[in-house]
Amino acid sequence: MPGDLFPADWLVTFEYEETVLGALKSGKESEVYLVARTADGRTSLFAEKRFHSRDHRLFRNTYEYAGIWGNGNGHESRAMKKNTRFGQEHRHGRWIVNEWTNLVHLYDAGVTVPPPVELLEEGGGYRMAFIGDGLVAAPRLETVRLDRDTAARVWDELVEDIARMLAAERVHGDLSAYNVLWWRDRAVLIDFSQTVELVTHPAARDLLVRDVTSLGAYFKRRGVAVDVDAVLARIGADDRLFTHQALRMPPPRRV
Repeated sequence: MPGDLFPADWLVTFEYEETVLGALKSGKESEVYLVARTADGRTSLFAEKRFHSRDHRLFRNTYEYAGIWGNGNGHESRAMKKNTRFGQEHRHGRWIVNEWTNLVHLYDAGVTVPPPVELLEEGGGYRMAFIGDGLVAAPRLETVRLDRDTAARVWDELVEDIARMLAAERVHGDLSAYNVLWWRDRAVLIDFSQTVELVTHPAARDLLVRDVTSLGAYFKRRGVAVDVDAVLARIGADDRLFTHQALRMPPPRRV
């Protein structure tokens, strides 16, 4: 859980100065910068994720994947389905808010994620705690060669985090060893742009199965026995759960 990775008073909040220390990552969807906030001899380090302006490649096939969170009023919904310029712009804003909201929700639910800090005022991104030591970002789990005993322990902890996500009615949607950081002998989940709600997304079960399978592939290579069906049973992801969730879904909106 994140509470034991960051002390309660880790965040500097008053009369501070901020400095952008450099870029951590650059991709087609966003750039991540390292930001230092300093006051009274204390420093908090942030990862500031800045999304590029509307990118046609990002939104080409995401209407169905995004599910309910992407919906707006009738005009917005139709525009997103048709992938018009207005629809892309509307979905771009929803995409950013969705990722931020999921990070906050999962942190509050006790999932091991970077503590959220704030949305950027201009609405183009957000800040979260920097996961790394000194000025060096933590590596992605995919690049780390864990020994078998450590890998077995980490797999068990990640399954517990998936269970916490499920209890919080969320499915990551794009979970693999590429979306997990390795820091201080712990696995930290990141990248929630494709996270969906268990209650409202029709493909939530399929995405959950894919998440467990994709993440489990790394641990199989490390010598850990991974049984996807057993994991689903352990976290309570059976037909009864998804039937129950479906019964709770609100009636579809008429547009």
